[in-house]
Amino acid sequence: MGTPEPSFTFGIEEEYHLVDLVSRGFASAPAELMRECENALGPQVAPEFFRSQIEVGTAPHRDFNEARRELAGLRCTIADIAGRYAMAPIAASTHPFADRSSLETTPKPRYQSLAQDFGGIGRRLAICGMHVHVASRTMTCAST
Repeated sequence: MGTPEPSFTFGIEEEYHLVDLVSRGFASAPAELMRECENALGPQVAPEFFRSQIEVGTAPHRDFNEARRELAGLRCTIADIAGRYAMAPIAASTHPFADRSSLETTPKPRYQSLAQDFGGIGRRLAICGMHVHVASRTMTCAST
């Protein structure tokens, strides 16, 4: 008898800082890097608030091992592509020494608006995280 399937699905999002391989400081992703990532991963990758950030997300899963394998593949793809631009992704909530004043906001209207509205406060939010989204299955009841 196998393990029962969980009554929920989950997906994992991870945000990474992109750093220069020499200085280890923040590195702004060139448009070509993002295009390569999007070509390789489709909607599973996206730019974040700062151009030195990138996000990946798994599909919904019920199996933890499958989610782990998919996330490892997403990480490797980002690392391989970033390496071609002399960059590396780091999974750290905050960067230990990088200069936040050099950060460039991603050129998306939503992010530009947030940067304008929050100014210096937004610069302090040069943070990355891992988010686990959980959804329960719809329960049905049998009638008697």
